[in-house]
Order: sequence, then C-alpha cells, then structure tokens
Amino acid sequence: MLLTLAFGALVLTLVLVVASASAVHIERKRLLALADTVAADAADAVDEAAYYEGLLGGEAAGATRVPLTTATVRAAVRDHLLAPASGAANFEALRVAEPTGTPDGVTAEVTLVALARPPMVPWPIVPWSEGISLRVTSTARAG
Repeated sequence: MLLTLAFGALVLTLVLVVASASAVHIERKRLLALADTVAADAADAVDEAAYYEGLLGGEAAGATRVPLTTATVRAAVRDHLLAPASGAANFEALRVAEPTGTPDGVTAEVTLVALARPPMVPWPIVPWSEGISLRVTSTARAG
C-alpha cells in the first residue's frame, strides 16, 4: 500500500512537471511567432533619407537594396508592439532587448524577452515558481 502511494505521487509529480514544461515551451513558441511578425514588419521600415540619398547618389537603376537603420527598426518594433492587434498584451513583462536593430543595414534583428509562469508548479520546480524568463531573437531581410 505504501509503495503504491509513493509510486502514485511520483507519477503525478512527473505529469505535472511535463505539463508545466510543455506550457512554457508553447509560451516560447508564441513569443517567437510575435518576434517573427515584428521582425518582418521592421524589415519594411525603410530609412527614407538613406534610400533617397542612394537614388540621388547614383546607385544603379533597379537596385533592390532597401536601407535600414537601427533607429528605424527600433521605431517599427515599438510601433508594432504598441498596436492593440499585435498580441503583445498577452505576454507578461514583455520588453525589447539587445540586439535589436540592424547589423548590416539590410537585416532587421528583433530580440524580445518575456516572463512565462508555469500553470502547475509542483514541488520539484519550486525555484522557478516566480516565472521563467524567455528570450527569443528573430531576423528578417529587407528586400
């Protein structure tokens, strides 16, 4: 009888740990999907001054390079996350982290950090009962 109770408690603990880990994994996937959307939007944030300067400066006709700057990427990220339809309100303690910007003037890089709270916190994972910090980075190239 005692062995059955101990085995049952162990199985229940394992089920709760797996369910909590799955919930955190799903939350990370949702955050990554948001970062992908924001990066794609930021890749369209053309630095107009650099774009028109390139056209007037004699770049070849038909050049497809769309210039990005860190300032335009960050502004596009901020605007996208402040929009009510972005889904950013579904994340706890969501913030934009470094490196967010453009490393090469063509790629928009977005890093988001949020807090995930496991729904069922059994005693083996009590150190993470305050939440688990999730960090994702997504990139998109301007075309």
